[in-house]
Amino acid sequence: MMHRNRNAVAVRGQNSQARVIGLALFVVLAGLVFSMSIGAAGANVLSDPSKPDPSIEGAPNEASGQDLYKRGYYPEALAEWERAVEENQDRGAAFQLAEAYFDAVVVERDIEKAIKYYMMGAEWGDARAQEDLGTLFDKGWGVEKDLSKAAKWYEAAAKQGRPSAQYNIATMYEDGVGVQADKVKAYMYYQLSIEGGFPKFATEALEKLSTEMEPAEIKEATRMVRAFKPMTAEESAAATNVTVKASANEDASTE
Repeated sequence: MMHRNRNAVAVRGQNSQARVIGLALFVVLAGLVFSMSIGAAGANVLSDPSKPDPSIEGAPNEASGQDLYKRGYYPEALAEWERAVEENQDRGAAFQLAEAYFDAVVVERDIEKAIKYYMMGAEWGDARAQEDLGTLFDKGWGVEKDLSKAAKWYEAAAKQGRPSAQYNIATMYEDGVGVQADKVKAYMYYQLSIEGGFPKFATEALEKLSTEMEPAEIKEATRMVRAFKPMTAEESAAATNVTVKASANEDASTE
């Protein structure tokens, strides 16, 4: 049997202690270097707060503009959104620009620009822009009143699952305004609106409508509610582009 060499063990222990001390010094130094680099980066951000947060992915986009807007850099925010629209066709940035020019909180009201950006956002699939564009055509604000276009954009937003747009298009289907009257679709959209969190008006409207419908119609509407799957923004944009091209072809054929 071999006996354990105490001296060898002692030397290994000393070497281990030296390595531990060396490792500890390395960790401390690395930590100091890291802290200095973070501090320098933070100083760079603070030295130019008029720039968006560099950690925001995909900039320029809606989020990078909102970052500036929330910090009170309004001209810079609008410029960031404009770059996002021009460079990336960012639907959300287009919506934010439309809101800015329509609401006139930080810039002078410019209805033409607002409509331009609402249209961009809507055609690119932003449900908020689609619903607001529907409202413009519904009320005739800055555009010629056109209930068929209002219905088109309300329904585009409704198909993406926006409960307020679902309520709006439901009223149009119920009354046959801008679309052919369809109680089944009206019932479906009222129910979806309620389930989506817009019950105040939709519940009363649904109760009234249900008294005017046959049981088979209610059953079919309920089936449609259960089968409903919200479109994505990309799917909505694709569907909108098909509609726009079809309309353009129809206009060309009548000339």
